[in-house]
Amino acid sequence: MLTREKMGGVYALVPTPFTKSGEFDEEAFRENTRRLCEVGIHGIATTGTFGEFHTIPWRDHQRLIKALVDEAKGSIVTIVGCSAVNTDEAIMKVKFAQDCGADAVMNVVPFYQRLTRDESVKYFRDLAEACPDIGIVIYNNPNTTKILIDAEMYRELSEEPNICGSKEIVSDFVHLMKIIKASNLAHMHVDSLFVPMMMWGGKGVFSLTPVLTKPKLVLEAYNACKEKNWEKAMKLQYEINEFNEFARRLYGDYTWICVSKAIVNAFGFINAGYPRRPFIPVPEDLQEKAKRKLLEKYGDLWT
Repeated sequence: MLTREKMGGVYALVPTPFTKSGEFDEEAFRENTRRLCEVGIHGIATTGTFGEFHTIPWRDHQRLIKALVDEAKGSIVTIVGCSAVNTDEAIMKVKFAQDCGADAVMNVVPFYQRLTRDESVKYFRDLAEACPDIGIVIYNNPNTTKILIDAEMYRELSEEPNICGSKEIVSDFVHLMKIIKASNLAHMHVDSLFVPMMMWGGKGVFSLTPVLTKPKLVLEAYNACKEKNWEKAMKLQYEINEFNEFARRLYGDYTWICVSKAIVNAFGFINAGYPRRPFIPVPEDLQEKAKRKLLEKYGDLWT
């Protein structure tokens, strides 16, 4: 079970590989997990936005959870996205992950209808109290949920012992400073802002970079932060951001999930598979053209 004291490090955000016809490719997922367990990262987080929790059928989601725990074998932290559009469905998913032996779940608040502040706090309290034997990571994603989990809400939620902290995507640094100060929860950002957040007490990164090019850049940056070598850490933060911006510009106006899967497949470290409907994959000719440019400029990151 993940706790707020243990939470931290480099947690890879992994794709859910689907076949061209939309079937969950369990063997590809298992192979991806095995590869990631061998490269020095500290955890794997599945079925968030990039993991397409919103397109995977529950029957396949269950297979994925079992496969993740089975392949990780306790060697790294396992975090499963178990978000849903209502509390009872979320509890059902989290209980399944808990029973399978996952270390933690990563949930947004129910997102079809905007919740009030009190409803959002109650949702996470209900989740924590119904599933006390698994860590709960709050995925603070106001782009989807239309509500920001703020410092005072985190302070209240820190009263629930199995709420670990958060995955933040919010770029407002004043918000990040406030939530770190508000409680003893562990807060982590994504690739674009994790070094500055660690300067102020953040605990690590939920990162897409390890599944793109192996974890070279992001692990170096994380270790530099741990050593308080901020000059080196900031230099690497710029490199991470420049890489991601360059890569995504190559693919034109396609959904972020589809572009990210195309980038992962271009480097070939793991198999991202196809996106699932309603998403439309990046056309193969564009993928090949972008792949050549990526490997020409950044091939050294893969070797």
